[in-house]
Amino acid sequence: MQDILSYLAAEYDPAAIIVYGSFADGTSNLFSDFDALLITAGGERRHDDRFVDCTQLDVSVHPLSDFQGDYDPAEYECVYGGQILLDRDGVAARLLERVQRFVDGQAKKTPEELRLEVSRCEKMLRRAERTDAEGCFRRHWLLVESLRIYTELCFWPYLGPKKALSQLEKKDRAAFSLYEAALTAGDYTTLAAWIGQLRARLEKGRKKKKNA
Repeated sequence: MQDILSYLAAEYDPAAIIVYGSFADGTSNLFSDFDALLITAGGERRHDDRFVDCTQLDVSVHPLSDFQGDYDPAEYECVYGGQILLDRDGVAARLLERVQRFVDGQAKKTPEELRLEVSRCEKMLRRAERTDAEGCFRRHWLLVESLRIYTELCFWPYLGPKKALSQLEKKDRAAFSLYEAALTAGDYTTLAAWIGQLRARLEKGRKKKKNA
């Protein structure tokens, strides 16, 4: 990472650097890219996807003016949980704090909304039994959308598949194993077992609320 930081310092003279993703949480490997948000004194927004020391960059460069006055923190959700590597005047710390407040303050879905989400997954599962093009599409849809829905059932913020998978593996290993099997096996049986986990999680939440 030091070679990357040296390149970024020479190329952009940043006032702040926030690293997120695998390089921030220590899970980077040979296939990882380098995710970061850079804040510069001036200039325009740009994106750097060059390779540095065999690692591809995924670096968003923003002028300081983007963070002066009112701005939408939803645009910067990606930095949630990131690490500040440089912060000359505190702008990175203020940005992270605002993003954290925004993400943590998002309205959670009601029990009825969650029930409808799970019911929709179960309906799609029945359609996924078909072996034609529509059935295959429903299977792929379920694999993508059900991860987001499961995080909602757990009342975790959904910040994209990579963070959701990491969170699932750390906090609910049994559910992660079911989802991993559904992804890798690609058959109806493992998919049905995973969707069954959504129903189980919904019922668990209902019981917990009833007993509270």
